[in-house]
Amino acid sequence: MHKAASTRQDAVAENVKVKTELGVQLIRVTVKYLEEPEQLAGLLLMVFEDQPTPRKVRLGKANAGTDLSRDAVVAALEKELQYTKHRLQNTIEEMESSVEELKSTNEELQSANEELQSTNEEAMTNKEEMQSLNEELMTLNMQYLSKTEELSLAANDMKNLLDATEIATIFLDNDMVIKRFTPPVQRIISLLPGDVGRPITHFASNLRRENLAHDVRQVLDRLVSVEANIQTTTGEWYVMRILPYRTLDNYISGAVITFTDITDLKTLEAQLQESTRMAEAVVETVREPLLVLDHRLTVLAISHSFAELFGVDVAEAKGRPLAELNGGTWRQPEVRLRLEKLLQEPGTVFDDFRFEAEFPGTGPRQLQVYGRSIASDLASKSTLLLGVQDITPQ
Repeated sequence: MHKAASTRQDAVAENVKVKTELGVQLIRVTVKYLEEPEQLAGLLLMVFEDQPTPRKVRLGKANAGTDLSRDAVVAALEKELQYTKHRLQNTIEEMESSVEELKSTNEELQSANEELQSTNEEAMTNKEEMQSLNEELMTLNMQYLSKTEELSLAANDMKNLLDATEIATIFLDNDMVIKRFTPPVQRIISLLPGDVGRPITHFASNLRRENLAHDVRQVLDRLVSVEANIQTTTGEWYVMRILPYRTLDNYISGAVITFTDITDLKTLEAQLQESTRMAEAVVETVREPLLVLDHRLTVLAISHSFAELFGVDVAEAKGRPLAELNGGTWRQPEVRLRLEKLLQEPGTVFDDFRFEAEFPGTGPRQLQVYGRSIASDLASKSTLLLGVQDITPQ
């Protein structure tokens, strides 16, 4: 079995005696080293074969010298001795090889031990470095926590600021996807908190403007702001501003849309325009020569009687400086002095100021002028009322 396992070849033993119930039986023992199939590879197969056994041997009546010839016994012993020597020699060689391998292994183990000691020292050094790095990470972590708290406070301040201003604001990224918005936006575009992350083009608004997405794309492409006054379908007015969203490092990361409610301002503006038209109509229909001047002494309104008296066209006179009317005849130092005094002291008046001048097309005239200052919240925005009475002798 040892020979078959070491040489991986068949090993045979002849004339092996086996005692049975019927006597002694000679057999042949064969040991085979199995290499296949794969499931039996490395196993040994022992085969026992009966051999012809002489009657004397079977009955055990003759001794060993008479059962087998002396030459056969000597040959078997010599064969067994040769096999034993060969096996011993192989064993000695294997032992020597094993000793060499053990020496080599011992040297490798010593070298590995030295490497392990070096590695251990490096590990200790790395441990100290890791401890130092861990302390630095702890410090950075504390700094990050502090920064996180500051950012959280800043975000809260920004949210409260946006809520306090009540300005409808929408933040978009470069793909026009909604990043966040303020609650007042819901009066213009029906957005819900769950709509964050969806494109603005998926939502309809009540603005009387159909090219909102085009305006946003123009801002993103050209990096210029867009501003417009827009009315909603419900009659409200907003100032819409679209600006590029710039990060702290001046990187364009989308756009910001703001809607400022100017409904009250538009209503006041309409009322003011109506009042102005009414005042102009009153001034134009009065029978006395009358002018309305702004703080720059520019004609705002003129009565028809004034235009007829001095030969002035009503449409051409509006928006022109008083000093340019009638070829500059009204450029009188005394008249200008009194008008400027009215501007400097809102609410004051002057009456019965007389002067005489040559008016183109109408000849010399003697006039009596009176003025009133209509005060405004700002002195520079005061309006002047200038009345003229013709006292030229007939």
